[in-house]
Amino acid sequence: MDVEGADTAEPERSGGVPSEQLAGLLERADNGVAAARELGAVRFALMHYCGLQSCRHTKGPPRRMNRRTFRHSFLLPDGTVRVVWELEHDTGADALPHRSVFTEQEGLTLAEWEVDMAFGGTNGPQELPYDPRGGVIRPERGAEDLDALLAAGRPENALRRAYTEGDSAEHARRLLRRAANAGAPGSEVGIRLRAAIAHDISIVTRRSALVAGRHVSWSLYEHAFLLLDGSEVSLWEIDHTRTPSGDPVCEVYASQDAALDTAIRRIEAG
Repeated sequence: MDVEGADTAEPERSGGVPSEQLAGLLERADNGVAAARELGAVRFALMHYCGLQSCRHTKGPPRRMNRRTFRHSFLLPDGTVRVVWELEHDTGADALPHRSVFTEQEGLTLAEWEVDMAFGGTNGPQELPYDPRGGVIRPERGAEDLDALLAAGRPENALRRAYTEGDSAEHARRLLRRAANAGAPGSEVGIRLRAAIAHDISIVTRRSALVAGRHVSWSLYEHAFLLLDGSEVSLWEIDHTRTPSGDPVCEVYASQDAALDTAIRRIEAG
């Protein structure tokens, strides 16, 4: 039996009657029975909308893994909107899709953190960073800061890379040339990357949101370069549509934190 090929049918997450969407959401969730106790009023919702909030993918090791988070919004008869998050991933030992429902942002953030830790090739979720003054360190700004939290808690080079040889120095030159931000890495980094002999490009995360009535999205990529001396240099690329025209723009940063902070502030600025 091909385990990774099983149970891959994509659930219907849009259209239909809101009560049917809720029923399907709870039915496919591992914790659907427990979540149903909190969502009784949602059965009477007038409208339903579902959008992809974030995702993460990797080719391995230890194997190909995927994680997606969906945001379900239900318009209730009293005019309020009830938000329910659906976390879908295949990082378990059986490699099958698992789905969970969350009604609180904090629970979702912690669950995403645990799932994403499996991407590092560990045998299971790792513990959250611990502060002896206050116990477990929990994210303060919600899901938007999830990847910054991961960067702080993950050992350096925890993910082994599948480097591609050829034209790596030219790839670095083109990446820096198309950077539209004033704070992009300068000539010093460019000169160093002339010694690049291989590179690897991976997507770290995607986000989308409605800003001033317009759909805005951004994606974060890591460009890792292997140099002649065996060292590694990473550049972090943000592709976003937070522009007056809505056209995509590329920005390049020397650190993941700087790229994420810029992207998050741009979205939050509204």
